[in-house]
Amino acid sequence: VWPDMFCFQGVINKALQVVLRQRVRDEVLACLSAYLPWEQSSPLDAGAVVSALLSELQSCREAELRPSERYGEDLNDVAWQFVFAVDLLCSHLRWDWTHDNVISKVLWPCMDKWIKNRKGHEVVQSIPDTMIASTLRLIGRLGQIGLKEGHLSAVRNISSVIGLFVQHAKEEDVPWGVQLAAVYSLCDLAASNPVGIVEAIRAWKATAPNSVPSAVTSSIAEISSVCKTDLS
Repeated sequence: VWPDMFCFQGVINKALQVVLRQRVRDEVLACLSAYLPWEQSSPLDAGAVVSALLSELQSCREAELRPSERYGEDLNDVAWQFVFAVDLLCSHLRWDWTHDNVISKVLWPCMDKWIKNRKGHEVVQSIPDTMIASTLRLIGRLGQIGLKEGHLSAVRNISSVIGLFVQHAKEEDVPWGVQLAAVYSLCDLAASNPVGIVEAIRAWKATAPNSVPSAVTSSIAEISSVCKTDLS
C-alpha cells in the first residue's frame, strides 16, 4: 500500500507526508519512518508548507487554465495538485488557522492586487489569471472546512464577497475562466446560503458572455433541489 501512496513525487505527496508525520503514532510511525527518509530531516511545519505552496503556485508556469467540455474552462492537473495539497494541509490545521492565515492574509490580498492591477493601479508584481482562478477554487474548498466545523456565518460572509465579484464580472470584463472559477467556488459554498447563491448564479448566467457549461446548470439544479426552491 505505501509504495502506491508515495510513488508519485509532487506537492500532494509532500503535503500528505507532512500531515502523516504529525498525526501517526507508535507502530505506524515506526513503519513509515523506516520506509520514508524521515530520520534524515526534522518535521516540516504545516503552516510554512502552505505558504511555500501558495508562493510556488503563483510562479508556476505549468499551472494553467484549459478548455473543458463539462466545465467550460478548468484548472489543469498541475494547478489542481496545488489546490488539493493546500486543502489537505488546511484541513489538518483546521478552520480558525486557515481563515486567519490563508484566506485573510494570502487569498483575499491576492484577489485585491489582481483587481487593482486590472483597473490600472500600480502593482509591484502582476498576478496571472490562473492564480486567481486557483485562488477562487481554493476558497471554495477551504470554505467547506469552515462549514464542517460549524462556522456558517464566516463562510456565508465569504460567499457574499464572491457573489459580488460574480455580479460585477461582466461589466468588469473578468476573463471567462476566472468567472467560471468564481461560480464553481460559490457552488462549493452553497450550503452557507443556498437560496442566495442560486440567485447569484442565475443572475450571472442570464447575462453570461459565453455559453454556460453543463456543470453550472447541473449545480444550479442540485442546489435548488437541496433548498427546495424553484427559482426558474
